[in-house]
Amino acid sequence: MIAEKHSKWLEGRGLTTQIAEHMGCYSGKRELGGSVHQDETGDIFVFPFIRNGVEVGAKYRGAQKSFWQKKDGRKQFFNADILDEPMLHDGRAALVITEGEVDALSVAHSGHHFVVSVPDGAPPPRDRNGQLIRVVENDPINVDQDVKYGFIVNDWDALSKIPRIIIAADNDEAGQRLAEELVRRLDRVRCSFVVYPDGCKDFNDVLVQYGPETVLDIIKNAKPYPIDGLFKEQDFPPAEPIKTYSTGWPLVDSYLTPHLGAFMVVGGFPGHGKSTWTMQLVANLAKMHKWPIAVASFEMQISPYVTHAIMGAAIGGKFADASHALKEKATVFINKYFTFIAPNRSDLDTEHDIDWLLDKMQTSVIREGVKCVLIDPWNEIEHRKRADESQTEYIGRAIKKLKAFAMQYNVLVIVVVHPTKASSQMDSEELGLYNLADSSHWANKADLGVIVGRIGDPEYDTTTGIYIKKIRYQPDAGKIGYTVLNFDTKNRLFR
Repeated sequence: MIAEKHSKWLEGRGLTTQIAEHMGCYSGKRELGGSVHQDETGDIFVFPFIRNGVEVGAKYRGAQKSFWQKKDGRKQFFNADILDEPMLHDGRAALVITEGEVDALSVAHSGHHFVVSVPDGAPPPRDRNGQLIRVVENDPINVDQDVKYGFIVNDWDALSKIPRIIIAADNDEAGQRLAEELVRRLDRVRCSFVVYPDGCKDFNDVLVQYGPETVLDIIKNAKPYPIDGLFKEQDFPPAEPIKTYSTGWPLVDSYLTPHLGAFMVVGGFPGHGKSTWTMQLVANLAKMHKWPIAVASFEMQISPYVTHAIMGAAIGGKFADASHALKEKATVFINKYFTFIAPNRSDLDTEHDIDWLLDKMQTSVIREGVKCVLIDPWNEIEHRKRADESQTEYIGRAIKKLKAFAMQYNVLVIVVVHPTKASSQMDSEELGLYNLADSSHWANKADLGVIVGRIGDPEYDTTTGIYIKKIRYQPDAGKIGYTVLNFDTKNRLFR
């Protein structure tokens, strides 16, 4: 049941108690232990998260627009049981995903019942170093939810069967970030976006100002996210210029600031530090920007060699020599931010090729919210070119798949590539992307290209050049040039 004061609040939003109760909402009171029980005279409005008819979580709206959630509740879409409807699975109806429960009620009230809302609204804004820009008192948002969208994983079986999804986040900066993350995880091919009338931030604004017919008209005219082909400017969702991120080395940032959706190639001679530098780069991205990272290693043993390199970068020193407290800190860090993709070498039946890798990359994005994938090195993947294609043609086809993945899921994909044997007499400054193994496509198709190489004798001189050979979006993402780092051999870190 819904209290009279809440009925009036709903009416003020253009809604009815009937639609709210149909979607499980009720009024409640807080008990001594802090839990909330149903009470038609209560001053707390409850949005329950129901799955298979059982309340598994809840969001509470109290006085002065204070919000909180049920302790230990499961992350679930609001109105999640609608996900099992056959009309969604066979494409007769489109699923609408809103940012808030009131917007979901507005869509359902207008006559489109195939609607859910995310449990935590939009993720709070962060600065370029991954820190929160603002925290609002009583804000219901869990600050880690911009990287942990557990409600998608919880309902992936149902979501994966739905071919048409309309993203209806709020028309503001936070809503745009939410929409981008949902599209990234749910697959751009399936997703469309809505355009609200001027002066409307969300579907409840549309309902109040224009009525239910306009809500339905906006849903009917949702536009697919651009994939490929010819488009007018109006066909593209609101977007800003690329956002770039610090590498963790100020000297390198003067020439290179990576961005999501990019395909990055890192090359260099064996023993010159390209893998160590790249491993430290992804550790920096996780540490500074809170990015979940997937590392696909086909050459080195994951534990302890890869894991210790990452954990050492996280704590700023060699992991083996660290104190017990620092080792614990590093272990927490790597388990929070890193996922590893590695073939089971005893599995002789599975082909661990580019398609196998892409499947694991997709799973890491859906389950872990991965924003960067490091593939090190390229030559250790099981390469299966067609009988009718050359090695160069195969490399081009594989890179095309990786670039498409980077753009579709808005992920930074980094590939470490060895140089050709013919380039062994060059020095690192001369070495270019065209000198990397098997194909000129590394140079032609890269968005970001880096060569890492020791300036002197690699056995004695730890001075290392970071040569930026390719920047597609200049000057936003950097410029061509080089800088110098020193390799700390004791701690195995670039300084």
